[in-house]
Amino acid sequence: MPSWALFMVTSCLLLALPNQAQVTSQDVFLLALGTEPLNCFSQTFEDLTCFWDEEEAAPSGTYQLLYAYRGEKPRACPLYSQSVPTFGTRYVCQFPAQDEVRLFFPLHLWVKNVSLNQTLIQRVLFVDSVGLPAPPRVIKARGGSQPGELQIHWEAPAPEISDFLRHELRYGPTDSSNATAPSVIQLLSTETCCPTLWMPNPVPVLDQPPCVHPTASQPHGPAPFLTVKGGSCLVSGLQAGKSYWLQLRSQPDGVSLRGSWGPWSFPVTVDLPGDAVTIGLQCFTLDLKMVTCQWQQQDRTSSQGFFRHSRTRCCPTDRDPTWEKCEEEEPRPGSQPALVSRCHFKSRNDSVIHILVEVTTAQGAVHSYLGSPFWIHQAVLLPTPSLHWREVSSGRLELEWQHQSSWAAQETCYQLRYTGEGREDWKVLEPSLGARGGTLELRPRARYSLQLRARLNGPTYQGPWSAWSPPARVSTGSETAWITLVTALLLVLSLSALLGLLLLKWQFPAHYRRLRHALWPSLPDLHRVLGQYLRDTAALSPSKATVTDSCEEVEPSLLEILPKSSESTPLPLCPSQPQMDYRGLQPCLRTMPLSVCPPMAETGSCCTTHIANHSYLPLSYWQQP
Repeated sequence: MPSWALFMVTSCLLLALPNQAQVTSQDVFLLALGTEPLNCFSQTFEDLTCFWDEEEAAPSGTYQLLYAYRGEKPRACPLYSQSVPTFGTRYVCQFPAQDEVRLFFPLHLWVKNVSLNQTLIQRVLFVDSVGLPAPPRVIKARGGSQPGELQIHWEAPAPEISDFLRHELRYGPTDSSNATAPSVIQLLSTETCCPTLWMPNPVPVLDQPPCVHPTASQPHGPAPFLTVKGGSCLVSGLQAGKSYWLQLRSQPDGVSLRGSWGPWSFPVTVDLPGDAVTIGLQCFTLDLKMVTCQWQQQDRTSSQGFFRHSRTRCCPTDRDPTWEKCEEEEPRPGSQPALVSRCHFKSRNDSVIHILVEVTTAQGAVHSYLGSPFWIHQAVLLPTPSLHWREVSSGRLELEWQHQSSWAAQETCYQLRYTGEGREDWKVLEPSLGARGGTLELRPRARYSLQLRARLNGPTYQGPWSAWSPPARVSTGSETAWITLVTALLLVLSLSALLGLLLLKWQFPAHYRRLRHALWPSLPDLHRVLGQYLRDTAALSPSKATVTDSCEEVEPSLLEILPKSSESTPLPLCPSQPQMDYRGLQPCLRTMPLSVCPPMAETGSCCTTHIANHSYLPLSYWQQP
């Protein structure tokens, strides 16, 4: 059984009878009893209850409790007895309402045995130091303006001392699976607690300073509150969509009043609305007048949107908010059920907007989802921007974009994403605020898809992201930059060399001829080169003796042919052409006398012997006998 349930059962069993003082075991435990036999406490610092325990019960009228302030006559306090199993009998005295309970004055107390006329207990105390405040009453709890927030309102049992008390909150989930989880105990400070009736803060911003309790009325007209009747607190950090139980208790602040922590209040349960982010709630405006909200529609469910406007104030109000129905957009006849529900309403820019969505399941269960509050200038939706691009070089793109909302161009930020063909991962880039374009380096000879979206994110206007622009298909070119550079460099060098040669020819002809001869030498005479080659070869030939040894030995002729007369007609020499043909013969044959042609034939032709046989002709020609 959870601790709060056990506390409820115990408290119900210890309810006091009407018009009779009752001291519970919880009061005794909270007082942290010490060595004092007579214990007293005050719940409102306008009352006082004292008690002591006796092991044995005594007849009625045996004991008497007297009290008196300094200089006054002692008076008797009526006693009541109650049975305590572990201690015997407990005698309780609750000071009469007509007797004034004074603060900051010493109070003298005596317990006397009337039958023995004997003083059993004597004590002096201050009522302002024995506080045991009663728990707050009429506790109301509901969800706050943010998902996971809890607003708590209560009424103080003694409004006169509510400014001198501090409070403690204990809460936990009502889920039985988390019954063993420790309860959270949080000391509610001044920054989170406010009076129930408060002064409105005229500053129109969401973030407000801590609440300041007003202490004086307005100089012009009456104050909007009379007395502080209770308090309210805002607790954040809870889990949205869960159910919680909570309890409160109070203690004097220890400055003006002192005492112990009072008992816990009865548990109060509250169901927090879920976070509207889970259903994809998104609200936006296009003209700063009409607000459109949309959320995901689940299967076999119906939903309805609500909205309300609230002034920005220091502390939450104790009244339940009034929600207005959002005008739902009906689907077109014949169309399929939409996956997204939409509604719209007219708003204003001087208040905070709250959105609540109620989803009803097929079984009839209703689930609430709360959205985060916003101002209308914080939900401005921009139209989808248009993206333009051109390739300035291989893989280098120059991007430009425009949108219709030029009035907020300096407060617009963009997101550019791109991916390669056939890939699913996107790379996202965020240009600087207010940028109208940029450059993008991509891999050459590849295909990409580019998309752009925009949103307002400046000091004046904010809003959600727009839809992504249609994909821009980009095909980057080849990497020809180095080819162009080399070609241009060669052209420049060629033109420079040509101009230099022309200038050299005109101004310095001699230098030009030498340079031309060095760069473009004339072709050699092949006949001259061949003759020089033959001469060089002959000069490098070995000596005659050496060659003669290696030459073929010519055998002497066996016949000696003598001429008829020494004055014979000289024989015609062979033409000179064979001499040219024999330049390539063995060197040993070069010193031999030229052979003469044989006698002319009748036809008058000269040597008919083959030229290859001339090398072996005898020294004289053959004569006819």
